[in-house]
Order: sequence, then C-alpha cells, then structure tokens
Amino acid sequence: MTFLKSLILAFTTFSFIPAPRIEWNEKNMRYIMCAFPLVGLVIGAVWAAWFVFGIQLLFVWQRSISLHLIALGFTLIPVFITGGIHLDGFMDTCDALASHASREKKLEILKDSHSGAFAVLACLLYFLSYYILSFEICDYFLGKTSSGRFADFLTRLMNFLPLVSIFVLSRLLSAFAVATFPIAKDSGLLHTFANASAKKFTAVFCYICFFLLSAALIYFYRFLGIALVGINLSVFCFYFVVAVRNFGGITGDTAGFFVQMCEILALLVFVISNC
Repeated sequence: MTFLKSLILAFTTFSFIPAPRIEWNEKNMRYIMCAFPLVGLVIGAVWAAWFVFGIQLLFVWQRSISLHLIALGFTLIPVFITGGIHLDGFMDTCDALASHASREKKLEILKDSHSGAFAVLACLLYFLSYYILSFEICDYFLGKTSSGRFADFLTRLMNFLPLVSIFVLSRLLSAFAVATFPIAKDSGLLHTFANASAKKFTAVFCYICFFLLSAALIYFYRFLGIALVGINLSVFCFYFVVAVRNFGGITGDTAGFFVQMCEILALLVFVISNC
C-alpha cells in the first residue's frame, strides 16, 4: 500500500498524468524514487504506441503522412508527459554552468525563476538535436517499404524496443544518484525526497533493476545494448563530477539536466549504431 502511494506521488510529481490526490508525508514518499523509473516506462510505452501508429498509417492505411510529423511526435511526447519538469532543470543548470561564477552564485542561478540567454540557447539546441535524431530514427524504421506481413512489423518493433529503455535507464540512475550522491542544498524538492526515501532500499532496488535491464539489452542487442548502457554510465560519472565540482552536490535542477542529457545522447548512440 505504501509503494502504491509512492507510485501515485511519483506520477503526480514527475508527470502530467492525472492521479489521485495523496497526502505528502514521509511515509508516502518512502519509495517515490523507486517508482520514478516507471514514469520513464510510460514515456517509452507511448513512444512505442506512436511508432506502431506510424506503421499503421504508412503501411496499413497507406497514408502519405510526412516522417517529419512522426518525428515531431517523438520530440514532444516526453515533454507533454513530464510537463517539462526535467527540461526546466536542464535549462537552469546550463545557465549556471555557463556563468562560470562562484559555487554560491551558481546555486542562486538555479533558484532564479528567470531564464537566461544560455538557458534559451541550450533549449533550442536540445530540441533541434532531438528532432533531427527522431527524424533519423523515423527514416530508418519507417522510410523503407514494408511487405505488410506481421513478421515484418514484429521485426521493426523488436528493433525499436531498445529506445523504450532509454527513458527507464536514465531514471534508474537518477534515482540511484538521489540515494547515494551528496545533496547540494538543505532545502528544495530533491532534498525532501532524499530525506524521506528509503535510501539503502532505493539504491539496491535501482542497482538491481539497472543491472537486469542492461543485461537484457546486451544479451538481445549485443553492441547496441553495450553502447546504450555505456553512454548512460558515462553521463552518470560526468554528472557526479560536474555536480560536485560546481554545486557541491546534486539538486533537483541538476537531476533534470542528467535525465535530459542521458536521453539525447542515448538517441545519438542509437542513430550512430543503426542508421
């Protein structure tokens, strides 16, 4: 029952998906970071559904829909589901890092509700890159002719599935970081989650889930699986160094920065490996 309440709070906090109102207390937030990766699973599932819809339009209904529109859907789905909560942290962190100011000033920039020039520029570059990578993925999977047979559809879907893992792997590592990394501030939402959550249980849970998912990716997809796991772990190490060196630890904004960087770089790795 406690995990269910934590799950509802996770979706209330990290997504725009409607959920029942749950009281915010330490007991209900105990497993909120364990439930956080399930939000990524929902994003991946909607991505897969959008992919299947694209196949249906192009090859079953024979609609001449542009691949650009399908790529736009892939670009906007994560933002619509999360409400841009991680993108906001990405922008604030880019602004703070680009300032080259003192640690105290960088932390002030993270708290500032206004977006600076570097934040806007980073956001534009991020969406442009995400859209281009999404289009390359659409062109790889949907730009080819189809035999119309179920086997052909199943092959395309199976080759697409590693993309679903992108949204889960990043959130597993982000939750693990909340349970193990130093916290930069004694206030804020992430500090509240870190104090209320069962840190040891969260760390072990995320470690096991990440290991199992990584093993499955490597077993079924070989080099692609290694590349996807490797890029997530590389960003994870980079995240620790950058957060500690510049802010003295992680914050909610740097956590959003980490999730967004994992997603965009994993997409890049997928495109390079397959397209």
